[in-house]
Amino acid sequence: MKNKLVAGFMATTMMVSVMSTGVFAAELNPDSESNKAGNTQVTATVDENLNKASYVIQIPDTVDFGKIQQPETEGDAYSYKDITVSCIKAENLAAGDGIAVLVKDAAAAGSEDPFRLTHNTNSDCVMTYDIINNKTSIQNGTWYANGYLFNTFTGADQSATDQLVLNRGQLYNRDLSIWGGQYTGTLNFYTKIVSVNAN
Repeated sequence: MKNKLVAGFMATTMMVSVMSTGVFAAELNPDSESNKAGNTQVTATVDENLNKASYVIQIPDTVDFGKIQQPETEGDAYSYKDITVSCIKAENLAAGDGIAVLVKDAAAAGSEDPFRLTHNTNSDCVMTYDIINNKTSIQNGTWYANGYLFNTFTGADQSATDQLVLNRGQLYNRDLSIWGGQYTGTLNFYTKIVSVNAN
C-alpha cells in the first residue's frame, strides 16, 4: 500500500538577531578631514524556522474494499476496511498542542454530505459509506470547515486506525447490469495545530 506524506508547519515564535559589522569600510582618522566620519551598516535577520512546529502526517494512497457482492436478502450487510493515518514527525510542538487531522469526502460542502463511492461510468449509481472510530461514526462528531476529526496526534511515531464501513444493502435488488462495475471516491485530509484539552 502506498502512502502519502502531508507536511505542515505552524509558526509559534520568531527571533530577531541584530548584528553590527566588526570591520569598517574606511578607517576613521581625526588627522584627515575627509576621514573624520563614516558609516556602519546594521542588519537584522528574522529566522522563521526557529521554534516553528513542524510535522509529517502519513495517509494511505488507496483504500480498497475489493470485490463486494450484492446481498441476496434485504437488510444490512456490511463490508469493513481499516484506514490508518500516522504521525511520522512532530517537532517543536508547544506544551498542550497537538496535530488535528480532519477528513471529508472530496465533494462535501457540509455535514449533510456523506462519504460517497460513485460508479466510474454511471454517475447516477452512488453508494455511501461511513468512517467509524471507537464504534461510533465520525459523522456524529463536530463538522469543521475542513471535515470531521479523524484523530489528534501529540507526538511522532503515533498512529490511528479507523474503519471504513460500506453497507452492501444499498445494492439489494439493484440491476447489476447498471450498478455493477468499479466505484471510486476521494477523501480529503486537512491538518492543523490545535490546543489539546487535558482530561
